[in-house]
Amino acid sequence: MTLTLPAQTLRAVATDLRRLSYVPTSWQNLLSTHSEAIHKQLEPLLVEMVREGAHPRLMALLLDRLADAQDALQRERNAWSFVWSGPDPLHAKTADTFATVNQLIREARSSLLIVTYNIGLSSEFRELYASIAERLAHGHLTRVDLFFHPVQIQDQLGADPLASISTWFNREVWPWPAKPNAYVDSRLISGSAERCYQHAKIVIADATTPEAKALVTSANFSETAQRHNFEAGWLTTSAMRSIEIQKQFSQSVDQGLFQLLTL
Repeated sequence: MTLTLPAQTLRAVATDLRRLSYVPTSWQNLLSTHSEAIHKQLEPLLVEMVREGAHPRLMALLLDRLADAQDALQRERNAWSFVWSGPDPLHAKTADTFATVNQLIREARSSLLIVTYNIGLSSEFRELYASIAERLAHGHLTRVDLFFHPVQIQDQLGADPLASISTWFNREVWPWPAKPNAYVDSRLISGSAERCYQHAKIVIADATTPEAKALVTSANFSETAQRHNFEAGWLTTSAMRSIEIQKQFSQSVDQGLFQLLTL
C-alpha cells in the first residue's frame, strides 16, 4: 500500500514510537488516538517491519524519512501553478498570463530574462518596456536579457540583418537610453534558408538568486497572446528550476546560437 499520509501525521506516529522501549504484540493502543485511515495505512507497515526484526526506534526513523520525502514532494507541488490566457471566466480560478507576467516584472529586484517569438508593440506593452527601461536607468534592475524574433520586419532585413534589426528595435521597440541585452537567433543573421527561429516563451525574474521565479508559457510577449488567445503555461517558484532555464539561454549565447544586437 502506498502511504498518502501527510508528513505531520508520520512525524506524530514516529514520536509515539520513540517512547516505546519494547516491540508491542499489537499496534492498537499506539494507533488508537489516530484516525481509521492512519490505522489502515500504518499498521501493515509496522507489522511487516516487526517481522523483519525492526525496533520501534528504527521504525520511527523510517517514518521520519518518509515524512521528509512527503515534505519535499509537497514543496515541489507548491512550487508550480497553472497559468492561462483567454477571454474566459476560468480566470476566476486560474492565474491570468498577463497578470502573472506583469507581477513577475514589477516584483523583480535584480534581473529579468524575457524570451518570446513575437514582441508586442501595443501601447500597454510599450508602457511595460518603458517601466523596465526606467528601472534599468535607476539601477533598480542590474540586468535585462531579451530574446525575440522580429516578426514585424522578418522579410525586410536586407543585406545587413543585424543592423536592420538593431535600428528597428531602437526606433520602434526600445527608444529609451537604458537598453536590455537584446538577442535574436543567429540563423536569422546568417541568412539561413530554414525558417525555424527562436520560438520559446519564458519570463524569469531574479534568475540566479534564491528568489528566482519563472513562467514557461505558450503565450508570446504581446497583448494578443496574453489577453485574447487561449494560451497555457506553468509558473514555478523553484529557484533551482528557474536557474536551470536561465542557464540554457546563457549557454546558448556562449555557443553562438544567439546574436547580441548593437544598441
